[in-house]
Amino acid sequence: MSRLAVMIAAAMLLLGSAAQATDMKQLTGKLPRAYIGEFRWDGDTTVQNVVITFDKIRALNGRNVEALGCGSYEVGRRVTKIKVQMFVRLSDLTVEILEQAPEGNSTFETGGSHRGTLSDDLQRIDAQWTTTTSGQRGQLHLRAASSALCEPVASL
Repeated sequence: MSRLAVMIAAAMLLLGSAAQATDMKQLTGKLPRAYIGEFRWDGDTTVQNVVITFDKIRALNGRNVEALGCGSYEVGRRVTKIKVQMFVRLSDLTVEILEQAPEGNSTFETGGSHRGTLSDDLQRIDAQWTTTTSGQRGQLHLRAASSALCEPVASL
């Protein structure tokens, strides 16, 4: 009887691992390579147009995906280009987006991260930025695009 229980448990683990691997393959294969949208600091009416593109997407382990790329923020005619690193947790599509190496704006805030969710259809990212030092927050809302460059939205 206990031998049967062990065999059933082992079979369930194998099936679960196979299903998760398939989901991981689907996520890395189907994650859009470009997103466009807006960012706005809480309490501020200024809308920043955002473009993010990913040129490298890979599974880190059986639970997480990493996407690397670039992006730009545009406010008026001021453009800041950045490097982007996004982590996606497979189990619930939670995302964390880190921004680095800003070009074009010496006051661009990179000390923090966007944390939020990727929609089930992978077409939307909704996340909240929190600045590490001050706790200042802002909202990021992106939608998948068929293609984009790490350039201002107006130039697309």
